[in-house]
Amino acid sequence: MSEQKRGGRINRINPLIHQIVSKALLRNSDPLLNKATVTYVSTSPDLKKSIIFVSTLEENKGSLKNSLEKNRTKIQKILSREMTTRNVPKLIFEIDNTLNNVSRINELIQKVNSDE
Repeated sequence: MSEQKRGGRINRINPLIHQIVSKALLRNSDPLLNKATVTYVSTSPDLKKSIIFVSTLEENKGSLKNSLEKNRTKIQKILSREMTTRNVPKLIFEIDNTLNNVSRINELIQKVNSDE
């Protein structure tokens, strides 16, 4: 029960940040960001920073990272307006490669199964 209390605030903050950033990406004028999906949010307990994991089906992940960094302050301002907490975490964007890893694992499994 003590772990639930300790992480309770962060467990409420992370989905809120996820929702706000997702909406900001959809409403952004950059078409590359419109196709991006927020997959996971990890916020520090002191609310100083929040790591936003973003995924896309586009091949060029480098340009997505550049677009995210270019629009970070705009998204940060939207987050500041929407959140009701005293501290608003600094956003740090990371590219989530989980989908690529899953497809690579599936390819390897298919290859092993076809060799048998």
